[in-house]
Amino acid sequence: MNKLIKIAVDAMGGDNAPNKIIDGIELHNRNSNNIYYRIFGNKEIIEPLISKKNIQKENYELIHTENRVEGDDSALAAAKKGKNTSMWLAIESVKNKTSNIIISAGNTAALFVISKLNLKMIENIDKPALSGLWPNKVGMNIVLDLGANIECNEKNLIDFSIMGSALYRSLFNNE
Repeated sequence: MNKLIKIAVDAMGGDNAPNKIIDGIELHNRNSNNIYYRIFGNKEIIEPLISKKNIQKENYELIHTENRVEGDDSALAAAKKGKNTSMWLAIESVKNKTSNIIISAGNTAALFVISKLNLKMIENIDKPALSGLWPNKVGMNIVLDLGANIECNEKNLIDFSIMGSALYRSLFNNE
């Protein structure tokens, strides 16, 4: 039996949100098993969208908030908007262990700052890093940082390599 994975989704973050986000949930749901979506955003906007999609009600819950982080908000302004934004609530659900992961297509700087305020860093790791899957001729690579950090020292680069190798082993444990 596979364990149910609970994904917190910031439905209000990113271009064309929440339309594109709900489209993405529908697509992911169609091709996935044992996934439960905890969708954070404005119910009045999201419910009409989700009702037109092929997503079973037992596969998601909608957590209402009218507040959102805007794409042009500074990271500090986003954090000051506080605990009632869809991004903050989604991140907080990981902190409170009601979700396993969070997905947001929203403001990356705000995502980093709010995550750092809510979630613990790995011991002895100073900076978080964005990661991405990068295809190669025989499989996939993990690429870290992706330009999120303006300044990095030698320790940060070593930390990124440690985090990247750990992520690779967890995703591709047969290699």
